Amino acid sequence: MPHLRRRHLLISLLVLSGLPVLPAAEPVESGINIVSFNLRNGGRRFDGQYDHALQHRVIGELKPDLVALQEVDRKTTRVQGLDVPADFAKALGMTFAYGAAMPFAGGEYGTAAMSRFPITASRTIALPVKGGEPRAATLITVTIPTVPQAEVTLVSVHFDSGADDAARRENARGLIAALKETTNPVILAGDFNDRPDSATLALLAEAGFRRCVPEGDASSYPADQPSVVIDHVLLRDGASVRLEDTGTKVVPNAEASDHRPLQSRVRLATRETPDLKTQDARPELTHGGRPKR
Repeated sequence: MPHLRRRHLLISLLVLSGLPVLPAAEPVESGINIVSFNLRNGGRRFDGQYDHALQHRVIGELKPDLVALQEVDRKTTRVQGLDVPADFAKALGMTFAYGAAMPFAGGEYGTAAMSRFPITASRTIALPVKGGEPRAATLITVTIPTVPQAEVTLVSVHFDSGADDAARRENARGLIAALKETTNPVILAGDFNDRPDSATLALLAEAGFRRCVPEGDASSYPADQPSVVIDHVLLRDGASVRLEDTGTKVVPNAEASDHRPLQSRVRLATRETPDLKTQDARPELTHGGRPKR
């Protein structure tokens, strides 16, 4: 049949071009699973040894739809020339975009965003720096196979780590400005190097971002005995699609990095869809129209 021949031709061209060919994403009912993970210096375990295979397993066991990675090396000498984001994407069966913050050790250092859904757009957002090392966020827009389909923007974030928060506040302002015209729902995920009650997160809240509050202890750093809450997932609704946190947690892994991974499950809903909490709060009615008790 003609349409099958065209499909086979397209796949052949993708293979010849070297681009990854993913199987068609399975439809999702209404939710997506997001993982954020700081890899530590391109992929070092808490004990200091490089172990990308362990990090692959830790992320893979969480079965994510979207992944935000920080401290990602690309072809540096300290990772023996490995293209780390491409390696992780291959191991996890995803596609990816990479945002280089700066040249480093013969290669690049930055952030990455990965998806099991088709990536329709990507870009690097350079973030302002005041006396610190350069920072960059990686943005991808993906098509989520809900019914109807929805486009969602994920941004992998790694803010300045200095004791003074001036650079982090500048990072936040730069990110807010870069996203000003975005009408899709937006998910910010990453290492913000600042606490929930900080001026940095207050700026993001003023710009319409809501923090996903983890269940239980939200501390994710240092991984062996977490005492600091600096890794976050933030949500901002789009023009026609809203986002709802249906469960966020810090993953209890103390070995794979100096940060523990953060996982959020997020529900997509159109603006017209009633809120789940409102639905659950309605009393069940008897045939006579009176609430059951």
